[in-house]
Amino acid sequence: MSDNGKGRSKRLTLKGWHVTVAVIVALAGLIALYIVITRARLDRRLEALRAAGYPTTLAELAEYNRLPAGTANAAGVYMEAFAAYAPPLDGTNVPHLGTARLPDRGKPLPEPMVKAISQCLASNRQCLSLLREAAGIQDCDYDWDPRTLPTGLPQLGDIRHCAQLLGLGAVYYSHTGDPNAAMRCVEDGLRLADSLRRQPALIAYLVRVACVGLAVRTLERSLNAAVFTDEQLMELSEALAATAGTLDLTQTLITERCVMIETCRNPFLAAGPGQSVGPRMLPGMRRTGIADILNYMDDCIEASKLPPPERLTRFREAAGKVEDLSVLHFMIKMLAPAMGRVAEIDSRARAHLDLARTALAVERYRLATGKVPERLEELVPQYLKGAPTDPFDGQPIRYRRTDPGYLLYNVGEDGQDNGGKEKTEVTRGDPYDWPFIVTR
Repeated sequence: MSDNGKGRSKRLTLKGWHVTVAVIVALAGLIALYIVITRARLDRRLEALRAAGYPTTLAELAEYNRLPAGTANAAGVYMEAFAAYAPPLDGTNVPHLGTARLPDRGKPLPEPMVKAISQCLASNRQCLSLLREAAGIQDCDYDWDPRTLPTGLPQLGDIRHCAQLLGLGAVYYSHTGDPNAAMRCVEDGLRLADSLRRQPALIAYLVRVACVGLAVRTLERSLNAAVFTDEQLMELSEALAATAGTLDLTQTLITERCVMIETCRNPFLAAGPGQSVGPRMLPGMRRTGIADILNYMDDCIEASKLPPPERLTRFREAAGKVEDLSVLHFMIKMLAPAMGRVAEIDSRARAHLDLARTALAVERYRLATGKVPERLEELVPQYLKGAPTDPFDGQPIRYRRTDPGYLLYNVGEDGQDNGGKEKTEVTRGDPYDWPFIVTR
């Protein structure tokens, strides 16, 4: 080959390298431009949230939930009550806090259970007194450590135990002929649940809803065992209405969004107990994760503002969008809670409160007339403004007279009317409803 041929080959080889380098440089530039654009877009979205007053960091979240200066805070008294709590000595005969099960509605408590509960309440006299004192303070804001988020808050276990203790007290006093003491326990249980109003993260809301459910079930037991005065029934109804008025899933989702953003920004928060590191992520994955979180939580927050059962449909649609994302969006798939299920739990809690308030209206009607109504419409407008709506199918709640009591119920999450059968009446896996039953 001549020298001229070698020169041409060399020039062609150099041109090939030039093209390769140019392509690499162009790709790097496009990637850098994409990163700059997505970072700027994400920064604008976060700034818009801050401008609207919503938290995007744990420091902002602490300020968002803080009580105004000078506001009386029940947290200190509740913490004293938690410290004073004593587990039951005879757990085998104590429901809620032990292993015993309550008898069927309307049936008397066995004597060993009465004795064991009495001992438990006596050993917790100081705890119960402090819970009553704390219930009289309007606002509550527990201290919380960002390092415990999003897995939990230190007071949640104590709150569960004290809620169960109050439920135990209400059952005991209603069965021993002291409806006023039973009423106080139900009210204090609702106020204890409400003490979690300002706690961040979804887990606190779920514990609050569980405590509300316990208070409602306790009230159902009490109405089966004792006769309350009209004044007591009115007071209980007002307590239930106050709790229902402060259940705010939208605000909970706003704080949960902040927790999820911070967890994506700082994966160490996602490390489990005893772990020192969080999940590893490639460059840019945090921004993708945060953008996905904002999209998902925007959908959920908007869904939470809709009336039932429309909002349940929208929550399920939001979950479906996440499921359709590719594996590159693993952060949202890992961090996103099952908000559709959360919405169902929230709707159920509100439905339980409506059932309880309706039962109290029935009891007031019974006191006035000596009988339970044929139809719920007879309670309107003197005892109820209107029959509450079932959040799962949009129909009025169901009511049926029994002999001698009555049955109130909402259909389950499947939206099917199963005649008021409760979970314990059906074979596992079969559909059921959510009833409130008074047998006397």
